[in-house]
Amino acid sequence: MVEEAVKREIAFLPVEQPLNLRATMESGQLFRWSREGEWHRGVIGEHGYALRQAEDGLLVSTTAAGSEAESALRRFFRLDDDLSAAYEAMAGDEKLAEAVSRWRGLRILRQDPWECLISFVCSSVSNIPRISRNLKTLAQAYGRPVSLGHDTLYTFPRPDRLAQASEEDLLKLGLGFRARYVARIADRAAGGLLDVDALRAAAYEDAKSVLMELPGVGNKVADCVLLFSLEKPEGFPIDRWILRGLADWYGHSEKSRYADLAAWAQGKWGRNAGYVQQYMYHQKRLLG
Repeated sequence: MVEEAVKREIAFLPVEQPLNLRATMESGQLFRWSREGEWHRGVIGEHGYALRQAEDGLLVSTTAAGSEAESALRRFFRLDDDLSAAYEAMAGDEKLAEAVSRWRGLRILRQDPWECLISFVCSSVSNIPRISRNLKTLAQAYGRPVSLGHDTLYTFPRPDRLAQASEEDLLKLGLGFRARYVARIADRAAGGLLDVDALRAAAYEDAKSVLMELPGVGNKVADCVLLFSLEKPEGFPIDRWILRGLADWYGHSEKSRYADLAAWAQGKWGRNAGYVQQYMYHQKRLLG
């Protein structure tokens, strides 16, 4: 039992769908959760959570009320997704079937669109440890503290709060050239010129066009936001690991145009393309 759970009863959340907690939380989808031993800690909405894999479910310690926590976790882990359809789409492919066998239960997360957008803007020309540090300092500076036992976690700052930060303020937090992008996007959102949440209802191409009008948002960042937060399961983010996967497994040239590769993947796997991407990414990044 973790020390921070002393004042919070550890509850059990039954999970009927496949869920591999560690693979999901460490698959490059999000950056503000940390692992200590078997426990993963982070914030969903306004509440802190500590999660541990258990047989047929999760052990949960949280600042949220029981029913609120269950609803938030089921939404966050997309437990309304039936992974069997995605697994069936990958079953006839030797490489993908191997990845599914190894990482079964890796799930696409349903994140907050605003945090997801800023997170992936901060991911540009960076690496996971640096992205995590940048977002941690950003939340500490402009978010709200949430105590979970001996840990102090932070909510992610909403647009009106983040818009109070100047580009110079963000540079001091270590965001580098990304500071300009974050400041401009926050100003636009706080001024009512951007409603990321509303893009859930838009078609994939329409939502992507809106995102790519934002400073610092290119094809990959847009597809990450679409897949991980905006209900666009056909999103197929392409980075160096996916390029290698497409080259090694399917014979594509790593010099191919992003749009051509994405269109090929979406034509081949349709609305399962996002899950294919996650299993391919995890397999290539960790095993080569």
